[in-house]
Amino acid sequence: MSTVYFVKTGEQYLCPGEDGDVGMTPSFEEAEHFLSYEEAESAARANAEPGYQIITQHRG
Repeated sequence: MSTVYFVKTGEQYLCPGEDGDVGMTPSFEEAEHFLSYEEAESAARANAEPGYQIITQHRG
């Protein structure tokens, strides 16, 4: 089992942008996952508004 992390800000999630940067999507299915909590937190600090959430998902 592995654990991945998603960043939610408001009603949107961080996702891969068209130009290689980070974008936003309302779709959880299109959201970018991070392999560590630290990586997700770093991306959130750089790209999300204050009040973001880091969501943990366990994959089997």
